[in-house]
Amino acid sequence: MERLLIQAQPRTATTKGQLKTLRRQGMVPGVLYGQKEATKAIAVEGKDLHSILNSPAGMNTIIDLTVNGEKTPAILKDLDRDILISDRIIHADFMRISLHDKLEVQVPVVFTGESEGVKAGGILQQTLREVTLKCLPTSIPEHLELDISSLALGESLSVADLQVPEGAEIVTDPAEVIVTVLAPRAEEAAEEAEGETAETAEEEPAATEAEE
Repeated sequence: MERLLIQAQPRTATTKGQLKTLRRQGMVPGVLYGQKEATKAIAVEGKDLHSILNSPAGMNTIIDLTVNGEKTPAILKDLDRDILISDRIIHADFMRISLHDKLEVQVPVVFTGESEGVKAGGILQQTLREVTLKCLPTSIPEHLELDISSLALGESLSVADLQVPEGAEIVTDPAEVIVTVLAPRAEEAAEEAEGETAETAEEEPAATEAEE
């Protein structure tokens, strides 16, 4: 698995004004925590965060985070984004990890093959895009593949149908459905029901005003 070296600096900025100045300089405030060590206030360059997110493993990328010359293995655990500019990150949480201890991570599910049900005119509906996997940091897969070739109309595949790497285990409920092939009529009925629900929700305020 790819590992990225990221330089961080200790952060003393804490007030809104100081944090705003820090962000104008292209830096993103954050914290480094975990492994029963004290939490550190840090700042990293915004471009480095985007390098992590654009790497094949994304948030699951192992980072060698260097602060004052001390290198710590970590992963990017959480991000806060600007509510107006989605690609602008305003805060980042890094979690220290041990390369020898398993941890829980979110791994995307990717489909392979073409469903028989879709070939017959069905609609593929994915209800689960990620599963929680427990494994060593050095064994985190970029994704889990699910072969949908034999999936017919009306059939579903669940978490139990996933194949995981040796030494890893899935934490997500095995019975949770990942994908279903809906018959066209069932899909239309579902869309109509959603439309009726939305119309009812729009009418309710008007009814309330009339009562007043």
